[in-house]
Amino acid sequence: MKKFKIQFKIKNFILLLFSFGFMLLPTVVLASELKLSSLVSEVGTGQQLQVGLFLSTGEENINALEGKIIFPAELLKLKEIRDGNAIVNFWVEKPIIDSSGSIVFSGITPGGFKGENGLIFSAIFETIKSGVATLRISEVRALLNDGQGSAAALDISPLQIVISEATSSPKPVAIEVSDTLPPESFKPEIAQDQNVFNGKYFLAFATQDKGLGMARYEVRESRQKIFSFLYGWKEASIPYLLADQDLKSYIFVKAVDLAGNERMEVISPEYPLLWYENYSVYIIIILSIFVFLILWKILRGKKQTKIY
Repeated sequence: MKKFKIQFKIKNFILLLFSFGFMLLPTVVLASELKLSSLVSEVGTGQQLQVGLFLSTGEENINALEGKIIFPAELLKLKEIRDGNAIVNFWVEKPIIDSSGSIVFSGITPGGFKGENGLIFSAIFETIKSGVATLRISEVRALLNDGQGSAAALDISPLQIVISEATSSPKPVAIEVSDTLPPESFKPEIAQDQNVFNGKYFLAFATQDKGLGMARYEVRESRQKIFSFLYGWKEASIPYLLADQDLKSYIFVKAVDLAGNERMEVISPEYPLLWYENYSVYIIIILSIFVFLILWKILRGKKQTKIY
């Protein structure tokens, strides 16, 4: 019995020692991960393949990300880039093929993103010939949403896709998306900064599209509101230098997604025209007089008919 008590005390001591040791171990903070993902690992030649770029942040909060995706052009042909339903709200540089044949991107998420598998964008490829296609993420830089723009550590890894002459899957690999909804509503803002356009007024705006993604923005400035949004649109980049630096114009901003759906927002002038400067007033007056004359002529004709 005495021997059993001694063994029991020794076991308790060992357990206590291990418990105390684990308490002294430093807390492990998992690094954020940027990864490429595909629903399949093997695909046939002449088929389409959808590859998504995803961000998982662990305990961190990331609000800016840039980098490039390198892929073998002899095996894969880029057909389309989709940024619909992405966590990136504002593209400094939309995903695009650069001179080296890589997909480059740079975007910002105001307020930051903290979570798992946040979509950055998807790329649709068409396979050219058989082989092993290795896609790599390169020249990546991520910034923390800590008010100081501190660099975030990222774990990245390549993605390999086997391209064979024949595959057991006869279905297209790329996911078809039906996009009938317009981009989300947004609020364009007029701003001024000495470091942007030499202190001139400019327009800042951005929105998201939950379908295929954004195609372009268009802007129209006019000091007259009536019918002016029907013509004179200019394709715009962000930020957009305003032509009317007196801020007397209505500003129409149109967001167009890849499916052709549109959403338009309007900013009223900061300094509206005086009533005698606005030709819309004269148009309304002339139309009112014209309608009055027509009505007067109709009523006069009815009176003459009654007399006879």
